[in-house]
Amino acid sequence: MGESGRGAWGTRRAGRHVAKEGVTFFRVFRILLIVGGVLGLAGLSLVVSSFGSSVSSTTSIPPGPIWYMYYQFTVLGAGTLRGDYQETTGGSVNLFVLTEAQYESYRTGTNTGSLWSLGSSKRGTIDVALPGSGRYFLVADHGTSYERVQQVVRFSLHLTGIDPTVFVAGVGLLWAGIVVAVFGILKRRAFATRAGGRMPLARVPSSDPHSSNPPEPPEPPAVP
Repeated sequence: MGESGRGAWGTRRAGRHVAKEGVTFFRVFRILLIVGGVLGLAGLSLVVSSFGSSVSSTTSIPPGPIWYMYYQFTVLGAGTLRGDYQETTGGSVNLFVLTEAQYESYRTGTNTGSLWSLGSSKRGTIDVALPGSGRYFLVADHGTSYERVQQVVRFSLHLTGIDPTVFVAGVGLLWAGIVVAVFGILKRRAFATRAGGRMPLARVPSSDPHSSNPPEPPEPPAVP
C-alpha cells in the first residue's frame, strides 16, 4: 500500500520562475520589427512610385485673352512628358511646355521661347524631353478667334522622371524603418548578452543547489 502511495505522487522536481523582463522585451522587440517593416515597405512603395506618374483630367480656360490654364510639375534629373489632349467645345488651343524661367517670361507677356509648343489645334499628342532637374509647366491658352469664349480641354498625361518630393519622403520612411529595425536587433543582442547568452523568454534557474542524487519523494498520506 505504501509503495502504491509513493507511485501516485510521482517524482519531486525543482521549479523555475519565468523571466518577466525577457517576456516584456521580446514583445517590444517584435513591435520594433513590425514598425520598422511597415515604415520600410511604405518608404519603398513611395520611392518606386516617384519614378513616374499619370493623370487624366478635364479643365477649362475662362473667356478673355488674359486667361490660360497650366499644370506644374517638378522632376529630379531628366524626364519625359507624354500624353494626349482634346479641346471639347469645338474651338482650338495653344499649348506650351515651359521651364520655370520661360514660364515667368510667358506670364509677363515677353515670351522668350519654350521647350515645345503647338498653336491653334483641336487635339493632338504631347511628347517632349525634359532636359534636367527643375520645375516645368504645361500651359494651354485660347486659340485664334476663341479668346472670348470659355474652352474645355481634356488631358491624359504621363510624366517619366523622379518626383523629388515623393522620392525624399520615400527615402526618409525607408531609412526610418531600417533604423527602427536595427535598433530593435541591437537591443535584443544587448539583452541577450546581459542575460548570459540566453535569448528572451529564457527562464531563470532555481536558486536551489543542484544535486546529482535524485530527490527523495514525499511521504505518502497516512492510510486510515
